[in-house]
Amino acid sequence: MRMDDINRKKIFKGAIAVSLGLAILFMAYSGLAYTREPTTIDASYETAYVEKGELTHMGFFTNESVYMNGTSLEYYPEKITDYITGNYVYSTKPQVAAHYKLTLKTDYYVTSGKEKIYIVNTSQALGEGDFPGTFSVPVTFNITDMEKSLKQIREGTGLYRANADVYLLVRVSSNGRDEFTQRISLASDTTGMLTLRGTEKEYQKVVRHVNTTVNTVNFLGKEVNVSTARTVFPAMAVLFIIPPLGFAYFSRERKVDELKGLRKFIVEGVPSDIGAIDPVNLESVEDLEKVFDLVDKPIVHYRQGDEDVYAIVDGDVIYEYRKPLPGEGREAN
Repeated sequence: MRMDDINRKKIFKGAIAVSLGLAILFMAYSGLAYTREPTTIDASYETAYVEKGELTHMGFFTNESVYMNGTSLEYYPEKITDYITGNYVYSTKPQVAAHYKLTLKTDYYVTSGKEKIYIVNTSQALGEGDFPGTFSVPVTFNITDMEKSLKQIREGTGLYRANADVYLLVRVSSNGRDEFTQRISLASDTTGMLTLRGTEKEYQKVVRHVNTTVNTVNFLGKEVNVSTARTVFPAMAVLFIIPPLGFAYFSRERKVDELKGLRKFIVEGVPSDIGAIDPVNLESVEDLEKVFDLVDKPIVHYRQGDEDVYAIVDGDVIYEYRKPLPGEGREAN
């Protein structure tokens, strides 16, 4: 075999080895890329402002044999309660200029099935104005007057099953903030007790800050985005694995068919002159084929040690092509 051919084969095998190494490298980095998320999201929360509204209250009674006037209760006996008075206080941190409005509302209605049919709605302004950060307004629920008004509505409409929703409505508005609303309802239960619901409300405006970090993979000293690495590295691994796979496939095919064209001229046996004459060693199947064409003699196949030997005897000259036996006892070619 000529030196140029030998050098070309070495260069080719070296290129295949490099391609295989790069394929393994990119497969390893592909696996690394898929163990990491493309981005990391860190969220933090900050309270932008806090608003609080609270009504403190106490009762005044027509009969003080049990409760003294000015007593603060969770439940007030409806039959002896004349009025409930108190003070509504609103505050916010940090302070900001805003506008408030407090209205005492009474909605008269009758019930049809599960639906409320409203007869008339009344409202009484208790306070309105601008303030820098906090305000307070006195509030009174006059139970006696409310009962008189309800009686007038019933008699005036003939709807003696009419009832009333009584509630304090608070609205606070300012630039750059959500409107603060609070509803404090006067409720009566079947036991004849009155209570104020929703007397306290606190609202916190929470702002969510999100920081998104693009994750990278260090590839040979260069940072590559994980999202890019997940696409590029597998593609490069496939690209570089193709030459070694192709080489392995075609090498296997070539070995299987290496002597295909000469098989019908090969006979089994051992030339009698083996050992008596120094053979001419042939480097390749191509050389064996050339000698066969020149001398037109049969090719004798036998095994010697761990080699298959293909010999052509031409008078006093023996031409031999030697080939290592296949591994694990497979039949020779």
